Amino acid sequence: MNGIDCFFEGFKLVRQPGLRQYVIVPVIINTIVLSVVMSYGFSQYDAWLLAVKELLPGWLSFISTLIGFLAAIVIFALSIYCFSIIANIISSPFNALLSQKIEERLTGIRESTNVNLIVILTRAIGREISKLTYFLPRLFGLIILSLIPGLNALAPFAWILFGAWMMTVQYADYAADNNEISFSELRIRMNDNIFQSLLFGIIIYFVIAIPLLNLILIPVAVAGGTVFWIEHLRQAIETP
Repeated sequence: MNGIDCFFEGFKLVRQPGLRQYVIVPVIINTIVLSVVMSYGFSQYDAWLLAVKELLPGWLSFISTLIGFLAAIVIFALSIYCFSIIANIISSPFNALLSQKIEERLTGIRESTNVNLIVILTRAIGREISKLTYFLPRLFGLIILSLIPGLNALAPFAWILFGAWMMTVQYADYAADNNEISFSELRIRMNDNIFQSLLFGIIIYFVIAIPLLNLILIPVAVAGGTVFWIEHLRQAIETP
């Protein structure tokens, strides 16, 4: 499977009996978080746009339309990232369980039936914090790039590539963590499969922008990320 196939396979998996129960809670969480984040982001659009324009010298006022367009992209991207971060932190224990059950179904290898929810919760939230420390410095770098005249023409492409990469980092990590693979090792394996990693992540990045569909995206992406792990990243475990 290529990266896109893995995503659609995840969509099929979450509809199977025995897995649906791990999808319901994340969908409810996503509905609440997305409503709050998007409402706040776009309610602040005019104020943020004005603040950016005030930073520009007078002789650059003619590019205000371009600035407005770029600001809309940045605000939209930030809203998506904030939604993804908050929703994934809250629903991380459920996502970890979903990933584990999908891997068991696909590989036929069952984990222990004694599931300690406290351990899963602690480990999942700790992993989300690790991803945040990786994500935030790069996010701020992109924001700065978006504000530099001339270079900001590259910003939309940089946001798309970065978004695709981070989507794969986010959703392949649940299976990696379940297999006790460190976050740094996951990124090394993704670098070795960079094209497929971007291919998987880019479809999530764009689908997450579709209203209503994005409410069920996180469980689908977790399922697809688990498939992607098995197809493209897990093999290194067996390599001496």
